[in-house]
Amino acid sequence: MANVIKFYRVTDPYGCFSNFSPHKVYLDGTTWPTTEHYFQAQKFLDYQYRWDILRAPSPMIAARMGRGRSKPLRSDWEQIKDDIMRQALRAKVMQHADVRELLLATGDALIIEHTHNDHYWADGGDGSGKNMLGKLWMEVRAELTKDGPYNELAHMLLPPWLSYPDISRYSIGWRMGDGEEYMCNWAVWFDGLTADGKEEYQKHYPEPEEWHGFYAPEETE
Repeated sequence: MANVIKFYRVTDPYGCFSNFSPHKVYLDGTTWPTTEHYFQAQKFLDYQYRWDILRAPSPMIAARMGRGRSKPLRSDWEQIKDDIMRQALRAKVMQHADVRELLLATGDALIIEHTHNDHYWADGGDGSGKNMLGKLWMEVRAELTKDGPYNELAHMLLPPWLSYPDISRYSIGWRMGDGEEYMCNWAVWFDGLTADGKEEYQKHYPEPEEWHGFYAPEETE
């Protein structure tokens, strides 16, 4: 029988699999406090209400706002909600090494969100639920290992100075247009590496003189 891993509360051993865990995700050009914030906001086409959910002070409040019906749900929500959740989990696992390492360490275990509060995303508490969140976590895990043991440096992004050699380090070009987009995406990718991965990357792409201190900027008072 396969090993079974159950999660629900963020304080549990596998609590980072919860959408309430304090792991920010960068998606659609925006940094979301949790995957719960992101998921709940996608239910609506009303821009202001999505913004209000983004600013919700906790994932619980974001969830309440998303479950409320003061604003109409987008008409295609039932058709796209699994894809939205899948996208959120992929971002979370790639942007946070601790989540990714824990997920990979589960091997081939059956992952279950265990609570009687939800019969769609969880198991309903008695196994009668669909456990879609657990299934999506296992799907993401399978994606990471489909070509064998996961290698976080298999598809390295070039450092900014190689991708855009015509933009100097302190140029406004990194705060607008393609340069800004690349810098944001690179930073999110780099931050998602393990400590060993970052060290290996820096050996592979050492800083040129103009970019000295870029990998480890000095703290200022």
